[in-house]
Amino acid sequence: MDTLGKRISKYRIKNNLSQSQLADLLFVSDKTISSWENDRTLPDLNTIFKLANIFKTSFYQLSMNEYSNLDNLELEVKLKVDETESNRILKLIKKDSVYLGEEKHNAIYYESTLRKFDKEYLRIRKENNIYVLNYKKNSDKSLCEEYETIIDNAENMNLILEHLNMIKIAEINKTRQKYLYKQKYEFSFDIVQNIGIFVEIEVKNLTSYEEEYNSLFELLNEYNIDINKIDNKRYLDYLK
Repeated sequence: MDTLGKRISKYRIKNNLSQSQLADLLFVSDKTISSWENDRTLPDLNTIFKLANIFKTSFYQLSMNEYSNLDNLELEVKLKVDETESNRILKLIKKDSVYLGEEKHNAIYYESTLRKFDKEYLRIRKENNIYVLNYKKNSDKSLCEEYETIIDNAENMNLILEHLNMIKIAEINKTRQKYLYKQKYEFSFDIVQNIGIFVEIEVKNLTSYEEEYNSLFELLNEYNIDINKIDNKRYLDYLK
């Protein structure tokens, strides 16, 4: 699987740099370079920008598979944070934001008894009294296949799924506060019951994926948001 560490190694070799030479350019140790290339640790966001400049490539090309989530041309990152960091981010963006309101989410997840679900899930999601049946399958390169439809009778849908040998495996509840920042980025501040606090940032009105990707991570860098807090796990994964 292609990883950020493998890409750092590939670009370093392509640029005829040893680990020690790259370490000198970044004022770190060669052990740090080795740790990145072996995916034991991650460089911070500012360092990834520096690496992209050294390698004469774009930030997008160097980091995209590690942090992007392409979902029907949606671009977003999810951060697992504590209350202090969530409040800090909210304070930074609140002045230039439009408050979109609060949402209550309830999701019941299902798996088949006939086969193993691999990087996929089926759920009934309730958002402000609207029920949605949602299926999603993730690939190794952050591409996502997703289908959903509104249902008007959740109880009957549950019975149908049971008859199709689907069993409930988890229920997740969260409260979400949403803000539209500079008419460009949707910030969602989530409190997920029994799991934690998260901030999701989604680019709205996506045009050029690569340009928007770079802009999103420049925003994270501007606000000193640690990319090590980026979380590609599903909420369901925390309950397994």
